Amino acid sequence: MYKPLLVAAAFLTIFLGILSSLFFLSNQPTSTTTTTITKPSETITTSEKPREPYVKIRETIFYVEVADDDAERGRGLSGRESLPENRGMLFVFEKPGRYSFWMYEMRFALDIIWIDADGRVVHIEENLQPCTPNQVCQSYTPSADAKYVLEINAGLVKKHGVVVGDFVEFWLGSAD
Repeated sequence: MYKPLLVAAAFLTIFLGILSSLFFLSNQPTSTTTTTITKPSETITTSEKPREPYVKIRETIFYVEVADDDAERGRGLSGRESLPENRGMLFVFEKPGRYSFWMYEMRFALDIIWIDADGRVVHIEENLQPCTPNQVCQSYTPSADAKYVLEINAGLVKKHGVVVGDFVEFWLGSAD
């Protein structure tokens, strides 16, 4: 007489355990919003998503437009009247190399920062002035291979104390 009651109690205990597990799992978040900042050999994950791609050097964040194909890289910032403070354009290349830049059809001065594949500043050119009409534009080439090139308003390298060797953090978009 006690055996059927014992079996029923065991079955009820197992059934309630399964139900409580399902209830607990169903109340867990199904997905989280994460932001990944790429660093050499390290990934930082936070729960707050940035509003747009950015590059961080020292303590300064530059919100950037990303130029990651030939058409975008070729166009760059040419033809624009200005660039808001702490904004820039990040050129992303498929592989590291010594990528030259010039100030053709630019309307404002720039600082250009070359960054290697490990996220280190390898070369800087400051206060580059636009080419004037009927002038041969000078090309600026880094002294080391770079995978990324950041263009920002002239004077910001000096203002923020950016130097060769500084580490750069990137967030270029959602990993979703």
